[in-house]
Amino acid sequence: MTSAATLDLPMRSAPPRPIVMAWLAIAAGLVLLYVPTYRDIAATFWRDGEGAHGVVVLAMWLWLVWRERATLLVERPTRAGTTAGSSAIVLGVVCYALGRSQQMFQLDAGSQLLLLPGIALILIGPAATRRLWFVWLFLCFTVPLPGSIVDSVLVPMKELVSAAVTETLYVAGLPIARDGVVIYVGHYELFIADACSGLNQLVSLTAVGLLYARVAGPGSVARTAVLLGAILPIAVGANLLRVTALVLATYYGGDTLGRQLHDVVSYAEIAVAFGGFFALDRIVRLIVQRGAPAR
Repeated sequence: MTSAATLDLPMRSAPPRPIVMAWLAIAAGLVLLYVPTYRDIAATFWRDGEGAHGVVVLAMWLWLVWRERATLLVERPTRAGTTAGSSAIVLGVVCYALGRSQQMFQLDAGSQLLLLPGIALILIGPAATRRLWFVWLFLCFTVPLPGSIVDSVLVPMKELVSAAVTETLYVAGLPIARDGVVIYVGHYELFIADACSGLNQLVSLTAVGLLYARVAGPGSVARTAVLLGAILPIAVGANLLRVTALVLATYYGGDTLGRQLHDVVSYAEIAVAFGGFFALDRIVRLIVQRGAPAR
């Protein structure tokens, strides 16, 4: 008696789920909408070193969306979610249209904060949309700050930087003085520009700090509070070191050396700020481990 021959049929991959196809179509539409937006933002706010953190923040947000992709495939739409999502989308489209036509970058980019959660409410429902709250929060860092807010923050930050650097180097014996945000050292005059205020570094470090506290794994509330509370002093301290280094380079090496080191010191400031943040986290972890009761 012969055994029946088995047929080796080629395995067919399962067809993509409808929600996957829906998200792919939506992603294509969002690319068409917001590539011009981010192109204009990059040309206006992210040029040279002043707002380079914006590109990094956008890349981190895209990674965060990919990390939460499983939640985006949970289909539990509700009638209430569909109604709320439709309203958010309509309002977002209005904001986008006004922002693009009037070149209001905050309104243009800010429309994402309505469109994306609105789409999620319709596709995956309120429960899954709420679980993505950090994704929506982090998206806020991609929206340029309004000029009124920037001006109100930049002036006191520049005053703080110029005063702290001047007082420190004066105590160290340098012939230095200041008039507002202008520093006079030796025969040189240095103006504390907006980029030297530390605001951009503060924004980027805040974004990284929030993301790190979110994805670094479970930790105590005290550890998270210490890390988030250290963001401002670390950013300010790193910026003070940067401006101090530029003043010293200009005083001892001349204006040419100061200009040549400007970009190098800017990158060093970022390294110092992020290095200080992660070093602090390491120290806090060691303290928590030593203080934990032995089992």
